[in-house]
Amino acid sequence: MALWQAFMIGILGYFGVNRTPWFFGQSGGFNGIGQPIVACTIMGVMFGKVPEGLAVGVALQAMYLGVIQPGGALPSDRGFATFIGGSLAIASGTGVEGAIALAVPLGLMGVALFQLCMTFNSYFPHLGDKAAAKGDCNGIARAQYLAQVPTFLIYVTIYTMANYLGVSFVEGMISMLPAQIIKALSIMGKILPAIGFAMLLQYIVVRGKEWMIGFFIMGFVLIIGTSFNIVSLTMFGVGVAILFVVARYGNELKGGLGNKTTTTANNGGDDYDE
Repeated sequence: MALWQAFMIGILGYFGVNRTPWFFGQSGGFNGIGQPIVACTIMGVMFGKVPEGLAVGVALQAMYLGVIQPGGALPSDRGFATFIGGSLAIASGTGVEGAIALAVPLGLMGVALFQLCMTFNSYFPHLGDKAAAKGDCNGIARAQYLAQVPTFLIYVTIYTMANYLGVSFVEGMISMLPAQIIKALSIMGKILPAIGFAMLLQYIVVRGKEWMIGFFIMGFVLIIGTSFNIVSLTMFGVGVAILFVVARYGNELKGGLGNKTTTTANNGGDDYDE
C-alpha cells in the first residue's frame, strides 16, 4: 500500500472516530463514515476493488450490529477493525476471512487506544468549564476544537502506520495479546452477527405482528438457497414491500386520492382562498 493511500485511510478513520464534530457530528461521522459498510466501500473505490470492499464492509457491519456502548463504555473498537483490518484485507486480497481474522483482536486493541485518547481529552472539558464561567463563548468553542488535536494525532498516526507497514506490523501488534484472549475474541466475533440480527428482530417483530417473522425467514432462505447477493436481496425486499403496502393500504390510498379530487372539484379547482 502506498503511503498516500495509508494516510488517506488515516484521515478517513479519524473522521469516523466517535466524538468527532465533523460531518454533522456523530450522524455523518461515527454513524456515517465510521460504519464498516460505508468505509469499506470508499476504500474499495480507492484500491479499485469495489466488490471486495463491499463484501468486507457487509461482513464487518454484521459483526458490529449488536455492539452497543452503555454509558460510553466501548466493548470493541469498530474503527480499528474497519480502518486497519478491513483496509488491509481489501488491499491484500484476503477478503472477508482476512478481515474477520484481523478485526476481532484489533477491536480490543482499539478499546485501549480509545481509553488513552479519552484520558488526554479529559483536560479540555475543564478548559471549557473555565471559559463558560467567564462567559467566554469563543473559549468554549476553542476547547472543543483543541480536544480534536490529540484525537487526530493518535488515530491518524496509528492508522497510517498500520496500513503502510502492512499485515506483518499488525500481526506483531496482535502477538502482544495473550493467546487465550485472542481465542475468546474469535469466538465472540462469530457470535456477534447473531446477536445483532436478534436485536434487529426485536424491533421488527412486535406484539400483535408476530407474522412479520415470515419476511425474515423468506430473506434467510433466499440468501442461503439462491445466488442472491446483498444488493439483489435488497431490491427484492423493496419489491415485496411495495406489493405489501399496495395490497394492505391500496383502498385507503385510493380513498384519500378520491377525497382530494372531490374537494378540489368542489372548490372549482382553486388552490387558494379568496
